[in-house]
Amino acid sequence: MKIFLGKGRSFRGIPVLLSMKHLKTSNTTANCPVKVWAVLVFVLLMITGCQEEETFIQLPADGSAIPSSSPVVDLMFRVAKLDGSADNILDNSSCTTVVLPVRVKVDDTVILVNSPADFKLVEDELDDDDDVVEFIYPIQVILSDYTRLTIASRQELNQKIANCNNDFIACVDFKYPLVFTIYDTNNQVANVVTVTNDESMCNFMKQLRPGTLISLEFPVTLLLPDNSQVSVANFNQLEQTIVAAANACSEDDFTNVLTSGTWRVDLFIKDSNNQTATWTEFVFVFNINGSLTAARGALTLTGSWNTDIDDGELELNIQLNAGNPFDDINEDWTVVSYTSASIELSDDDDSRLNFKKN
Repeated sequence: MKIFLGKGRSFRGIPVLLSMKHLKTSNTTANCPVKVWAVLVFVLLMITGCQEEETFIQLPADGSAIPSSSPVVDLMFRVAKLDGSADNILDNSSCTTVVLPVRVKVDDTVILVNSPADFKLVEDELDDDDDVVEFIYPIQVILSDYTRLTIASRQELNQKIANCNNDFIACVDFKYPLVFTIYDTNNQVANVVTVTNDESMCNFMKQLRPGTLISLEFPVTLLLPDNSQVSVANFNQLEQTIVAAANACSEDDFTNVLTSGTWRVDLFIKDSNNQTATWTEFVFVFNINGSLTAARGALTLTGSWNTDIDDGELELNIQLNAGNPFDDINEDWTVVSYTSASIELSDDDDSRLNFKKN
């Protein structure tokens, strides 16, 4: 007598075919059916327990699910990140937001900061360029991805700020809620997640793992700084809109920095020729109307400036109405980096122009 245990049943990939003789032992006889069937039941349970059942998740038919490593996913993360610049008078960093209330010391004065309105109290005490704001520790800070940390010392805060990737995009926001579907191809699981604000968006992005695909319910509405709204119908449109807004944001922010105060040349190398000494005594003024002056004593050079985005890079065009050697500075300079106190420009591998706040 032979028994076949179901079509397609297998144990470690081997079809199971049993005969009664395989179940007999030296002391098992045909008169012991109970023992035989007990063994059969045990074998069936073992086979059922070891067999892996294949399941498949159903991806969108239009191919609208994208890998979590896609550039547009990173852009969405950056849009949702927290802009910590509002309290820079306290921590001098846009990467961290100090949780209020907090006590700070300026010189020998202790100030209790309960709300952003109290920032003015701190500002009024900073009457000297050498004054610094010192926290009375411990304090709590929120990082750009909404992670909350307790900071015990100035050294620890400085380390967090130094390790920060200040890449948030502040000139565009999402209109929530947004509805995502996560497809975990490793574990063959699909889940629907609704995010309702920037913090929940960051938490959602942080838990995405390699091998994950995501889709998003479109249309999605984006909010721009001029209070206008843009509706996008797919990931391609979403990426293009965020990039355009980020470029515009960078250009506006740089313009605000450039037109605030006066500047001196800190470094000028043209085609590997260091011309810094020619320019160190000039004071540059970039006016909001696009005019430019560079003055050294009785000598004043005039010209113009403008900014542009070229191939995704921010550029500063400088044109002075002057001849040699002052016309060497006339160029479409790529903005490498900038802060409120310094600007670093580049033309190519052999040309550099750095300004520092006067």
